[in-house]
Amino acid sequence: MVDLNGIPDELKNEKKEGNVLKEAFDRWLGLFLVVVASVGVIFLVININVVYSAFMALMEIIKPVLYGCVIAYILNPLLKMYERVFKKIFYKNKSISSKGTKIINMTSIVLSLVTGILIIIVLCIMIIPQLTYSIAGLVNTLPEQINSAYESVQEQIKNNKFIADTMQDVMLEFTNFFDNKLNTEIMPWLKNEILPNINTFAVRFASGVAAVFSVLYNLFVGLIVAIYLLGSKRTFAAQAKKLVYGLFNNRHAETIIHYVRISNSMFSGFISGKIVDSTIIGILCFIAMSIMGLPYALLISVIVGVTNVIPVFGPYIGAVPSTLLILLVDPKQAVYFLILVLVIQQLDGNVIGPAILGESTGLSAFWVLFSILLFGGMFGIFGMLIGCPLFAVIYRIIKDFISAKLIKRQLLPETENYLDLKHIMDDGERITYLKYTERELNGEAEKEEKKKNKKESKTKKLQEFTEKHKKDDAKESDKNK
Repeated sequence: MVDLNGIPDELKNEKKEGNVLKEAFDRWLGLFLVVVASVGVIFLVININVVYSAFMALMEIIKPVLYGCVIAYILNPLLKMYERVFKKIFYKNKSISSKGTKIINMTSIVLSLVTGILIIIVLCIMIIPQLTYSIAGLVNTLPEQINSAYESVQEQIKNNKFIADTMQDVMLEFTNFFDNKLNTEIMPWLKNEILPNINTFAVRFASGVAAVFSVLYNLFVGLIVAIYLLGSKRTFAAQAKKLVYGLFNNRHAETIIHYVRISNSMFSGFISGKIVDSTIIGILCFIAMSIMGLPYALLISVIVGVTNVIPVFGPYIGAVPSTLLILLVDPKQAVYFLILVLVIQQLDGNVIGPAILGESTGLSAFWVLFSILLFGGMFGIFGMLIGCPLFAVIYRIIKDFISAKLIKRQLLPETENYLDLKHIMDDGERITYLKYTERELNGEAEKEEKKKNKKESKTKKLQEFTEKHKKDDAKESDKNK
């Protein structure tokens, strides 16, 4: 027998049985994958130390590649600038051939590397002689300053009997304390810990020297990696997009690429803006210190400019060692320097920084401070550097997610609509945002409500007392009757 579609019943039954088997297979396959994933997670948790060690070993192996990625990312703005300049000069309003694009790209890469290396060389030329001069000056002046301070203290002790007696007692106590420490702790420590482990210290020193050469080697290899990354960045970007579109559906892939672009914009804008901002602050500091005649002007200006890259805490990190350097020369000048740093940082925070960085992160002052504390505590100085733009990306993702949820519920996503919000009324046709009045915010309405309730309570008690009194009178009257 053949049905209306011309398909035998036997084939239709076989097809149905095949679909049932396929559904059962898919269901059991999904369950199997869930079990495998669960076992994998449990294995990772149990062997977390082994996994962490393996991860760190892998990071050590690919460290030159990581260095290359960082160098390429920092040099990418310079590369784009040189490419724009060459296109405007040689190909103004003209189409560029593939050969011309390659020539421009390679030339821009070379110029970017040369510019970066020249900046580092100029900084070294500026810092190293000043650092040598500063250290030599400290070595020459520090003994004299210590002697001067000692003579001043000795003169004060001679002229004041109470101070002399007190100092004598203090010195005797200190001598006894030091002798006791020397005999009971320091000498045994030197004998039992330091002398037997001299070879260990020598090995550690050699390891430190080897680590320095390892860093230099990784930087050299990273520079080569950066050249390849800059030369093939369009190809790598296309491969990354291809991977994303292959793993996810179009909507999710577009979302991922969208937030990657936002992250790149925030990081590149923040880092390049901070570098320019810190350079301006260093130059201003050098000019002001030179005019005021403060010592170590160039060295301290470089320290202030470099540490200014760290948001919020950077200026203070740079100001502390700089103040100590000037303090050894002249305490009064150290006070002048502190005032200068405060003025420059106010200028940076209110004028220069906002003009250069603008709203590159979109974070308020509180969230900037929070991100620096959070990521600085987790990753140290590196966390302080990347904390602000990284948290800005996380903040943006959460903000967009909440906004999408609110729009789905037909609510307004703007924060201004929730300022002083009391509650939201939805009658099915219209959504109304009811807010607290000024009287409610100031507490006047609450006070009036309390007074009203108190008055009503008194009235109610009076009424209850009156009614009770009437009932008692009625009972007494009934008894008399």
